Amino acid sequence: MHIRPSFVLAFAAAALLASCAVIRPAQMKLADGLAERTEPVRMTGLGGGTRGSFQLAGNAGGFTRSATRLALLDDLAVFDRGGASYSIAGPDFAPPVQARCTLRQTTMQIRVNAFTPKKLAYECDFDGAAARLSLQEAAGSALGRAERRGELMLGGVTVTMRSVHELVGSPLTVQVPIGYVIEHGGQAIAAVELNGTEPQLRLPRGGGDQRRAALLAALALALLWDPAAG
Repeated sequence: MHIRPSFVLAFAAAALLASCAVIRPAQMKLADGLAERTEPVRMTGLGGGTRGSFQLAGNAGGFTRSATRLALLDDLAVFDRGGASYSIAGPDFAPPVQARCTLRQTTMQIRVNAFTPKKLAYECDFDGAAARLSLQEAAGSALGRAERRGELMLGGVTVTMRSVHELVGSPLTVQVPIGYVIEHGGQAIAAVELNGTEPQLRLPRGGGDQRRAALLAALALALLWDPAAG
């Protein structure tokens, strides 16, 4: 039986209106002390589209992104390809910065066993800033979790990134990253939460290369369509 999406949406809306309980979306668990060291920053315009414009912390820009999946022989081999590009200009980026990012991953399934002969690699080059970003699947990832690790180098500043799978108020973890924490010198300085229609960011207060590096990394991560999400 085929159920029309409009019926599903109408039923869901009716169920929500009939319920007195308020269901809050899952929230990413922040690193200790991060909330006190950072400020929340609103990002608008990204949504779920393949191209558009955005506003971020007083800066503005445009973006494109894509994702393709080629599956052969009933998913015996799956090739994920994709990427993103964006430009950003404003108080933190004068002159403007342009980024070009590419993603590659190959997975294979033999009977009940899946493995990745070519693990996820997401890399970004930047024009207008001496920067480079690299993100990969983490070695020794926990079973069932698509853990990521990476770094961004901007001038003399290097920040690292790691995916977050823990939720506020829950002992459970999620397979696909709910967000990322950005660190400098072993201390969390920023975060990007991906749950919801618009990414939620926390950034270092003030200016400087740490904030600029965190902004560039957070935007690249927010634009990534993770193959683990299907």
